[in-house]
Amino acid sequence: MVKMVKIGILYHPTRADSAQLAQQATAYLSQQGVAYWQGVANDETALSIAAPSLDAVVTLGGDGTIVHAVRTLAAFKVPILGVNLGRLGFLAEIEPAEMETGLRKLVAGEYRVEQRMLLRAELRRGGKLVLASEAINDAVLGRGRSSRTVRITVDVDRHYVMTQTADAMIVSTPTGSTAYCLSAGGPIVSPDLDCLVLTPVAPHISVAHAIVIPAQRSVRLRLLKGQNATLTVDGQVDLEIDSEDELVCTAASNTARFIRFGCDGYYYETVLRRLRWPDQGPAA
Repeated sequence: MVKMVKIGILYHPTRADSAQLAQQATAYLSQQGVAYWQGVANDETALSIAAPSLDAVVTLGGDGTIVHAVRTLAAFKVPILGVNLGRLGFLAEIEPAEMETGLRKLVAGEYRVEQRMLLRAELRRGGKLVLASEAINDAVLGRGRSSRTVRITVDVDRHYVMTQTADAMIVSTPTGSTAYCLSAGGPIVSPDLDCLVLTPVAPHISVAHAIVIPAQRSVRLRLLKGQNATLTVDGQVDLEIDSEDELVCTAASNTARFIRFGCDGYYYETVLRRLRWPDQGPAA
């Protein structure tokens, strides 16, 4: 494992518990003789400036804080240790009570780095690139302020797939399969698979299901009709779109990197518990 020379601490600027944990984390690192950088989670500019000098970043917040960090840190190959202050914490590794133990393991090199696929979303208007963004969860093309449905045509590698009238179409990564995709009836996909999941939201007069598409393919959504339609990337980047705009989704060249302390089967041990699904236990 990489020796930790300098660790970043990202805290949520409006949460007292996050700021308090940041103080505890920096105090511990100082005691261990490890350099640190501290910043607020929503200042992506400051993080991008600091990133080249960091060996890891500890986030103190919910999954939204981690998503913010991923979009900046992926290009620098900096891994993230998430301390969960949110409700579910699918992307986080430890709880606040475990933070000092997690920092000790991090400094000692007692961890592994898990890589997860990112999605690259490009919006084109009249053939010109309007927006390019990476996402760890999803890109959603759907209705915005208007309550009316949108009409979207879909193709994969320029091969026509379908046209849907729906509230939205979701293109998600395996990580994002437990987010909006799952709420819309999509599958839970293991994060060690590389694929895209296409899921319609409330399709009109049709029985439509999610489609799992290999990561090397290109998924294109074209808006045929939709007043005040919106593109949303990871629930944090929003852009109003026009008819005939095209959203092209591919696997990004960068990956998200996470600090993990458990074995590589941890995902199956935790996902159902975090979703609070009933479990009858192992067979006798």
